[in-house]
Amino acid sequence: MIDLDKIRQRIQKGEEIEKIIEEIDWKEFEELVMKILEEHDFHSSHNFRFKFSRAYEIDVLAIRNDLILGIDCKHWDRGRYKKSSLKYAVIEQKNRLKKLKKFIKNNPIIKNKFKITEKTRFTPLLITWFEETLIEHEKVFIVPIWKLNQFLLNLSDYV
Repeated sequence: MIDLDKIRQRIQKGEEIEKIIEEIDWKEFEELVMKILEEHDFHSSHNFRFKFSRAYEIDVLAIRNDLILGIDCKHWDRGRYKKSSLKYAVIEQKNRLKKLKKFIKNNPIIKNKFKITEKTRFTPLLITWFEETLIEHEKVFIVPIWKLNQFLLNLSDYV
């Protein structure tokens, strides 16, 4: 189980965040993303599944006020075909969020549960292990985990 205080202590002692992150598996990575979101007053759900013409899953669904972040956590190593894979992942995540929006708007129980209004914004986001050369594609931001806090602090600049 991820302990943000222990991670914070290790960073304060001078350990590089990349080294700490490499010790975390994909489940812990998603859990870490959720904990960071919760520090920013988001309510989050892990592995949110829904069916709209077919089954879909969003790694982390985060809700705060009139904003829903649909997050795909990419626990990939550095690799040769990363840029094209990220572009494909962006397109897939955008599609999932479009389907989620339709699913919620057509489901009054879920709509009320999430307090969806006409002002609600559905924003796709990819969170990665490492800094990528691609930081935004088709209006979807690709944020390395170690920059997620800063991204959330300045969220109004991006969405």
